[in-house]
Amino acid sequence: MRATLALLVTTLILGLDYGPVLAQTQPSDVPALESIHMVDALAGWAVTHEPGAERLLRTSDGGRRWVDVSPSNLSRERAGSFCVGVLGSVAAWVALSDTAAWDLTGTTHVFHTVDGGRTWRNVAVPALDAKSIHFINPHDGWLLSKELDGSGMGREAANIYRSVDSGATWKKIAGTSAHDESSGLPLVGAKMAITFRNSTTGWITGGGIVNDQLHVYLTRDGGRSWRQQGIPLPPDVTSPWHDHPIPPKFFTAQDGILAVEYDYGETQNPPSYISIVVFYATHDGGKTWKYTTPVPARLTYWDSPSSFVDMNHGWASDGHTLYVTSDGGRQWTKIEPNPAFVDVTQLDFISPEVGWAVRQTSPFLVKTVDGGHTWASLLYTVSRR
Repeated sequence: MRATLALLVTTLILGLDYGPVLAQTQPSDVPALESIHMVDALAGWAVTHEPGAERLLRTSDGGRRWVDVSPSNLSRERAGSFCVGVLGSVAAWVALSDTAAWDLTGTTHVFHTVDGGRTWRNVAVPALDAKSIHFINPHDGWLLSKELDGSGMGREAANIYRSVDSGATWKKIAGTSAHDESSGLPLVGAKMAITFRNSTTGWITGGGIVNDQLHVYLTRDGGRSWRQQGIPLPPDVTSPWHDHPIPPKFFTAQDGILAVEYDYGETQNPPSYISIVVFYATHDGGKTWKYTTPVPARLTYWDSPSSFVDMNHGWASDGHTLYVTSDGGRQWTKIEPNPAFVDVTQLDFISPEVGWAVRQTSPFLVKTVDGGHTWASLLYTVSRR
């Protein structure tokens, strides 16, 4: 399962001591990265790309040196899912599920740190398979888990848990199953991520095998009830289409960006699709969304890399070519970066100039200080506490 970081911070644009290593190959004993989230020019978090053995890393020097800050009792070999939520540079939550038995009695362990991973607290939650964890402040958070009651054949049962004490205790507040869809969250389709703008308004985003159905669900009562949110379809997208929305990111209480990847225009023998990413903007707290100009997406993977630092400045990629906007997605400029920008799976910018990109191949991390025009390898080390 793809492990990602959920992040809610105020971006700080600091002076940057930039000096990426120019060598081209990462040492073989250093793990690749699945995702990173930089809080500012120096501090940030990362998850390693080691399926079944993911680790949480932290940096304080811009990504040159990472420290494995995973909970000490976190097993290296695991059968369950692994998801992370971070809040600033020192607070983080790790949700680890034990699903080896694949029964209805699975347990998720939620670990919490307030000191950058030096110490952790651990609590057990009766959740089968954690998919996403998100906190809006040091106290209020939500956990989304996959359940087995009715899952399969394009359907996915799910439960939603709420914590108001930093993750020390969790209470189930809603769910959906083959026997109960009263929360308004449908059984059809995958539920991939949960995110909240404040204590009442939040979204679940997912995907599914059902054609022509957008998987974006909205709550206005803290997660107890949900409804599918109506979002306009761009004229470029024709039936049949599939979607993969990314959780919205808000820069103010009213202003935010929601990215949706569409695959459409299927032809037969063999099937073929056009893939694009559409960025929707809201200026009313997520009540309504307006689409902008689409950009090409990767043809073989979900989660095309993209990053916005404010409502105007954003980047998107198909893995090799970079597209840049300075007007909120109305217009995009195509950039052909230097060879260091290739096989990119994630973008993470902290300012209109400074950003990082995660690659599938070595070197696994590259960096730019000119808005994406040029990139240099950032060879890093990983050490234990």
